[in-house]
Amino acid sequence: MSTDVLLTGVTGFIGRSLLQKWLDNSDATFHLLIRSRRDESPQDRAKQVLVELYPDSDLSHVSGRMEVVEGDVSADRLGLNDAQYERLAEKISHIIHCAAAARFDLELEDARKTNVRGTTNVLDLARKCDRLGKIDYIGTAYVAGRRTGIVKEDQLDEGQQHNNTYEQSKLEAETLVRESMSALPITIYRPSIVICDSKTGRVSGYSAFYRLLKLYLQGYLKMLPGDPACLLDLMPVDYMADATYVISMDPTSPGTCYHLTAGLNNLTPLQEVRDLASQYFAREKFVIVPPEEFMGYIARMERRLSEEERGMIDELNIYLPYLTSKLKFDNSNTLQALSETGLEVPRVSEYFGRMAEYMMKLVG
Repeated sequence: MSTDVLLTGVTGFIGRSLLQKWLDNSDATFHLLIRSRRDESPQDRAKQVLVELYPDSDLSHVSGRMEVVEGDVSADRLGLNDAQYERLAEKISHIIHCAAAARFDLELEDARKTNVRGTTNVLDLARKCDRLGKIDYIGTAYVAGRRTGIVKEDQLDEGQQHNNTYEQSKLEAETLVRESMSALPITIYRPSIVICDSKTGRVSGYSAFYRLLKLYLQGYLKMLPGDPACLLDLMPVDYMADATYVISMDPTSPGTCYHLTAGLNNLTPLQEVRDLASQYFAREKFVIVPPEEFMGYIARMERRLSEEERGMIDELNIYLPYLTSKLKFDNSNTLQALSETGLEVPRVSEYFGRMAEYMMKLVG
């Protein structure tokens, strides 16, 4: 029997990497839920994804295995008419849900629109799919919010506060997912900070990590608020896609949550990122200062700051919780699931140079 996969979020950094992994390693047919944007049709957006994934290839070997479905996860019945909705419900045997509003500065209701309502709509469709064998839900390890210490994979709501609406809305969404696990074959994946493809250096232009490094590369970032010893949980998107695929193929994985994280012994100090950036971008190291010292300096400089500098400072403040975090993620379930595969998260120092080269070409 054929495998028909509904994939949401394919135009995002993680979604397109998952698509490539499944295309290259399975014979599944994909139904890509994509909304139109400005002057781009869903079909144009899907083609752009394929061109970026297979830049030097004839796309006919993959385009024939894909159907673009114009819709929106946040809309009732995914924005589909009755005939389209029923057709999907009849065909779909596997759902990969990774569509998300990942900005940290959205109003809570705006974040909920995609992250919570979108997840509700996908689960509603899943309940109507008679052929459904699997749902892979992509969450985030940062549902842990402002907790400290080691976070287990089976933990979710421990009464923690959150740093932003993204974290809070993703916790609310995962709560819905967990409530549906008894009736639906769901596996939860919680990635940490996904920064690039370790093989090609390809980065997401929307990630916080990229945006900070871009400011530094362009010469704007001289001082960064944070803790030099803060341990960042960084991982490449290709490892995440590989791990997700392997776990998804495991028939025992439904009902389980997996931290797709660097591992407790593979975390990267913020000062090491600073040193690597200085080395590969050939720039003087930026200074990492305590947040209170940074804010004191900004207060003294307030009248001299340009609008551009104020905007940069506002952005740095959004990222500050991750530059002082004391979170660590236990990934025992993931290690056990991958124990016989040889898959391991590479150290950041092993691929930072490829990412830096890609960024320098991108930024110009």
